[in-house]
Amino acid sequence: MDIQAEINWIHQEIDKVKDPSFVEKLKHLLQSINNTTIDSDASYNIDIESALDNIKKGNFYTEDEAKEIAKKWGRK
Repeated sequence: MDIQAEINWIHQEIDKVKDPSFVEKLKHLLQSINNTTIDSDASYNIDIESALDNIKKGNFYTEDEAKEIAKKWGRK
């Protein structure tokens, strides 16, 4: 695929996204790539605030759940 085809595909996939947490993460990723004025401390603080917000919303795994997920890594 050429770069324009890749961009078009990405646009189509983003249009399907309904998860606000994913959108926020994607936004931060794009900001970190495109905006060199955001220093690492500010980016770190944004990530921490986002993580705390996710915890408040109950968007996390328990330790046991995380261990079960980790066991599956590398298995296909």
